[in-house]
Amino acid sequence: MMQLVKEYPIGKGIKLFSNKGPIVLVDGKVGYLFEWVDYYLEVPGNGEFKVFLGDEEAEVISNNLYKITSKNYIGKSKLEIRKNGRTILRIDVEIISEKFAKIGKNKVEDVNESTIGRVIENYRTFVEAITAELKRRALELPFSIKSPTGFEFVESDDPVSELFAYHFLRNNKDRIISAYEEILKRPHKKLLEELGWVHFWEVSEIDEDTILSIAQYPENLIEVKTPGVEINGSRYAPLKLLQKEKYETFDTLENRFAKYFLSELINWSERVLESFSEVNIGDETIEGLLHSLEYFWNDPIFSEVGEFTMFPYTSQVLLKREGYRDLLELWKEFRAYSPFFGELNRVIENKDVAKLYEYWCFFKLVEKLGKILGKKSLRIIIEPTGELHESDSKEEVYAEFSNGWRLYYNKKLAPRKWSYSVSLRPDFSLFSGDPSDKRTRLIGVFDAKFKFEPVDLSKFADEEKKMEKNPDLQTWAKLEDIYKMHTYKDALNAQFAVVLYPGKRSIFYDLDRGKIESFTISDTLRGNIRGVGYLGFIPEVIEDENF
Repeated sequence: MMQLVKEYPIGKGIKLFSNKGPIVLVDGKVGYLFEWVDYYLEVPGNGEFKVFLGDEEAEVISNNLYKITSKNYIGKSKLEIRKNGRTILRIDVEIISEKFAKIGKNKVEDVNESTIGRVIENYRTFVEAITAELKRRALELPFSIKSPTGFEFVESDDPVSELFAYHFLRNNKDRIISAYEEILKRPHKKLLEELGWVHFWEVSEIDEDTILSIAQYPENLIEVKTPGVEINGSRYAPLKLLQKEKYETFDTLENRFAKYFLSELINWSERVLESFSEVNIGDETIEGLLHSLEYFWNDPIFSEVGEFTMFPYTSQVLLKREGYRDLLELWKEFRAYSPFFGELNRVIENKDVAKLYEYWCFFKLVEKLGKILGKKSLRIIIEPTGELHESDSKEEVYAEFSNGWRLYYNKKLAPRKWSYSVSLRPDFSLFSGDPSDKRTRLIGVFDAKFKFEPVDLSKFADEEKKMEKNPDLQTWAKLEDIYKMHTYKDALNAQFAVVLYPGKRSIFYDLDRGKIESFTISDTLRGNIRGVGYLGFIPEVIEDENF
């Protein structure tokens, strides 16, 4: 059951209230808050209090009054109150927007008690649909994940996501199978020596341990009439003696590593198949790989191999021997944390609508540009960079098209090289080739914005004046697109700077021709228009009026 209230007690003496937007209760508990609405918390008592909505600390209004506002964020969040550094209250909430009243088959004119259920249903349906579409695109597009150049084994809690694992396993099936086939064909083994008791007739060689065992273990001596060891006039001979026995074992550090990695690959293959069971992956690559991995796991060699406890950093077998060397390279690629996939996983889990749309735009843009620039050799490349790279990121992510052009995701464009002033980081940057090549040009940039209407430029000057007199974050969010696009266009000397948004109108402001109603990506690539604009980039879920 859902209710709209203006205030609600959420803890002992703690009150949540708003003078404008509502609080949405679900079964008597706070379930939803609205973006861009100022909510207040009264927190009684003495002590050092801190209030958070997500990662944002609340504004202190007075000793016991705090203001929280979700600014340009829709998705899962948490409301947290800390006293003297200790959490005394934490509530999971979701931030929604009135934008969802205007899309889907449950469109409503106003958000009130009778319509809030439909608005939330629109929100849930949209998130589920765009997440499914995002997963499908992320699975269908060809990814190439490059190996780190340096080797460093760093365990982290869970650095691999199912999407990363899917592409890694799919791209490297043949390499993985080939490496384990080679290892099982010529497994590494070592020769061990172990002291053991043998009958005297089984002794093959005598050393100091054999001699000492005669003296140290008199209980093994028996009296004999034949020549033997004379003790107090009697002759004795040993029934058993200690002798070094040599044997070969497969239980080496290198094989323990191979077995451990094999168990990881089996585990992630199963997780991938389970995670994407509702999505038609479209091939049997992962299932085929899993069958091969399980076959290797049942090989008698691995039944002899112990648990993996220490990584053999300096092993020449891992570094040079065929099969093991290949497995080490695969391990480095698998364990190299990918911020791109890690962040995508976080965004999906948190239902972060703006970031979901940004990722969707990247995949959709790659698909559209592939049709124009050539998709025969299209691939999305994830390339580890190292800590000192100019991008300030551990990896660079870009799509490379058949004509050599590249579309980068969140690439930092540094001063002097690309910008004449400050560093800038558009969502997507299109280059005529490899940016490290001096001949490469920056063609244009795109920014994804989850909003349904472009800025009305006829009212822009009035809004800007209003902003100067009464600074307001919500007004700034409206104007930010235009400011940012002009900044990109000017500072980067780009041919175009375009906002991608889920609206139906596409408008471009050309340097020479002024306002152009309706344009396409092809128009910007041909070079016959230069300027800034809004391009409608609508997920299928919004285009479908019956979603």
